[in-house]
Amino acid sequence: MVVGCADAAATAADFLGHAASLALALLTLGIILGIVLRWVGIDNSWTYDFDLFTLVWSAFAGAAYTSLRGRHVTAGIAIENVIGRGTLLSVLRAIVIVGFLILLAVSGIWDTFSSWQTSETTVDVEQWPVWIAKAALPVGVAFWALAEVAKFLRTLVGIPLRQDEVLDE
Repeated sequence: MVVGCADAAATAADFLGHAASLALALLTLGIILGIVLRWVGIDNSWTYDFDLFTLVWSAFAGAAYTSLRGRHVTAGIAIENVIGRGTLLSVLRAIVIVGFLILLAVSGIWDTFSSWQTSETTVDVEQWPVWIAKAALPVGVAFWALAEVAKFLRTLVGIPLRQDEVLDE
């Protein structure tokens, strides 16, 4: 069961890694398009919101992906790197990080739902629905929490990571 949960989290994180890459590519194209539109004198105010939305999605989808791979910023500053990797410390670290991520995801869900319910839109000509950008937080953070749980379970049980996964060096 532990292997199945860990593999499911790894598969989800792989999907989010591809989603983050796509969002980053779209961000790059949006920035280039905004520059070209400004250069030729066409209104490009909508590209700012598009760029913001893709930036937010790439950040939170990328957080889940990099967390599973042990490359997220929290992986390098974890307290176990300072005082050793004991089981109790690993459990406490997992509880604190996953607990925080769950609270953040719940808060993001409420914020996204509130934005959707009130039909909040951007103020530019295109009037993008703001809930699309806000949904990146609960989705990315929920998968980030799953990635942290998968790493913790694999470490606790002693299951090696997949061939393409790398933990802290």
